[in-house]
Amino acid sequence: MSCAESIRKLLVDVHFTSSFTKVCPSAFDCEEPIVVTEGAFEREFRLTEEERGSVVVTVMVVREVAADAESIAVAAELAVRRADWEPYADAGGYRIVGIDTTAPTFKERDSSGRYVWTFDVMCTVVRSL
Repeated sequence: MSCAESIRKLLVDVHFTSSFTKVCPSAFDCEEPIVVTEGAFEREFRLTEEERGSVVVTVMVVREVAADAESIAVAAELAVRRADWEPYADAGGYRIVGIDTTAPTFKERDSSGRYVWTFDVMCTVVRSL
């Protein structure tokens, strides 16, 4: 599991369905997905047995109607921000120990004409050595 998978699982558990990691499906495969992608681990400091750093996870809400994309992105960000992280802390090679989110913003209209709103989740993580 990854940080992106942990966040996707949280979103599914609070009823944000049609979520995917890594790639945005075509409009033919899923008209209105939520796509969760993960950036690289950035180490902040290293101790004897572990290192602490951050992983930025981007959540993209794709909808046909601009107002729907915005309202769902706002609700999803609120759900992530208020989440109890204990059930989702195990992210494979990482353990999530804290999160912070950005406010959702309009990103673009994709090639299918759908509206894309995004927000980032900055995950503070610990990685065992």
